[in-house]
Amino acid sequence: MGVSDADVLWRRWLRQADSTASRGQAPPPIPDGLVWGGVPAFLRARVWLRCSGALRYVRLLPGYYDVTVTKARFSVSAQVASEVERDLHRTFPNHPHFSGQMSLGVRALRRVLLAFAHHNPEVGYCQALNYVCGLLLIANSFEEEPTFWLLACVVEQFTPDFYSKEMSGITTQQESFNRFVLAILPQLAAHIERVGMPLSFVTTNWFMTLFANCLPSETVMRIWDVLFFDGPLVLSLVGAALMKFGAKRLMTTSSLTDVAEQLTALGRDEWDADALLAAACFRGMDKQQRAVLAGMRRLNAEMMGAVRRSHSDMVNRLI
Repeated sequence: MGVSDADVLWRRWLRQADSTASRGQAPPPIPDGLVWGGVPAFLRARVWLRCSGALRYVRLLPGYYDVTVTKARFSVSAQVASEVERDLHRTFPNHPHFSGQMSLGVRALRRVLLAFAHHNPEVGYCQALNYVCGLLLIANSFEEEPTFWLLACVVEQFTPDFYSKEMSGITTQQESFNRFVLAILPQLAAHIERVGMPLSFVTTNWFMTLFANCLPSETVMRIWDVLFFDGPLVLSLVGAALMKFGAKRLMTTSSLTDVAEQLTALGRDEWDADALLAAACFRGMDKQQRAVLAGMRRLNAEMMGAVRRSHSDMVNRLI
């Protein structure tokens, strides 16, 4: 198989990222088109570790994960441990590495989730993290230490307060998503409101799992490529693109049950990652729609600025 132009550009970016990291600097920027086009699967784990900032923790805190795994055996409450155990076997049960009590994936998932519960007791364990962690394990070939640090970056920096007790981040995400859907799909939004179906009934699961149990794994990884470079705005854009794809079916619904079933089916039916990501770019919007999206982009940019500042705070807290 030949080497594509994208492969060459991603390899070049990795070399530059390693060079800047050696000087304690942030990774270099990369063209949006390359990010939205997807990271090559064989480079994905390396790219995610660098663009998320997780590699910095791996290098600055050697041994932290192993020590945390040991401490978690004694520090994590019986309730949290029981909640983790309950969800282990619900996580990608059709994947060969998650198919049994002693399978590689189940054992790794248990250790990483319990270690994270010790590492961040304010979050502890929240249902949905099993799917996020499980897919991170798959992307990292079941290497636990990089998966642990990627999970910490996702929860603590890229999706702030999504998994807190109050889940205030999910509330903010849902409100932003609702405004965007109203702007770009006003007829559909009005129809769903008439039926009396809160979008959050289904979309909360989309956002909390970061689509990990709603879309094919390769499609989800493409979404996460964008998440790690550009932040959580992509979640709203993909959610709205799914609704746009399913608008005709959704407009025929007449009950809460119908709407819920159709919304849930949207993810199951969407296998074309290129088409979904292209639709999520939302080109050709009118002035009002562009204004709504611009507001979302401003908030996302502010959050990503906070993410970059928080890297040093996190290291200082743990050293």
